[in-house]
Amino acid sequence: MLWVICGAGRGVGKTHLAQRLCEVLPNSVYAKCGHGQRQPGKPANFFNNDEDLAVFIQQCAGTYDHIVAESNGRARRGEGDVIIFVEGTHCQTDVRSDADLLRTRAHLRVGASASARDWRRVLRRKLPNGDLREAVCEVLTEQKHYLGGWELAARTKVWLEVDGMHAFGSGLAQLLEGVARTGTLQEAAQAAHISYRHAWDMIKRAEKRLGKELILPQRGGLGGGRSTLAADGQHLLEVFKRLNREVAEFAESRFVACQQEESPDE
Repeated sequence: MLWVICGAGRGVGKTHLAQRLCEVLPNSVYAKCGHGQRQPGKPANFFNNDEDLAVFIQQCAGTYDHIVAESNGRARRGEGDVIIFVEGTHCQTDVRSDADLLRTRAHLRVGASASARDWRRVLRRKLPNGDLREAVCEVLTEQKHYLGGWELAARTKVWLEVDGMHAFGSGLAQLLEGVARTGTLQEAAQAAHISYRHAWDMIKRAEKRLGKELILPQRGGLGGGRSTLAADGQHLLEVFKRLNREVAEFAESRFVACQQEESPDE
């Protein structure tokens, strides 16, 4: 996956953001396209033009899962799986002449008014791994704070119980989504960064407590066969995702309303 970082101008933290993303994205590499010469202590993968950067990206495509490239040129042309635009600070004066175009090309925008909910909505289509999505959102939030955008927000966590015992939550939902996407519990477990045995135990424990079949495994040995979601598993997954989304949206809207109702008189 190619991540492209661009921004409104100098000093907005594009390089810091790119390098922080590389810290959380597994098997990743960073490259930058800029002017001048590479300075000591700066990233080794520095290029003066987009053509050399393109060659580097092509060479890395089969080696790395994620390539993070700092390049306004590639962003301008819309060349990237995830293009991130970094807004300027409140006192920014040297804004790029093509900032509006870059902002339009971007999938994600990071600034004082940026919304983590919007980031998650886009990243759900790009990153199947929920934990990885949250790690990326944390990095984007750090960047937002750097730009002066502190924001208090309400957060929720939803799970389902049977007779007071945990039966279904976000971890199991992620696992079922992985099975639906890949067709195997083995690959779903790998995407969730857990062992196949642990994933199998999670499924069996939930099925026992719910009294419903969640997946339909086929023969093929331990970690070997194909798997599909059972009708009950698909239905429960859809219901849980909708409930989770609506509870989160309700909590956010009520939090805003409560703040306004309880705000001190000026």
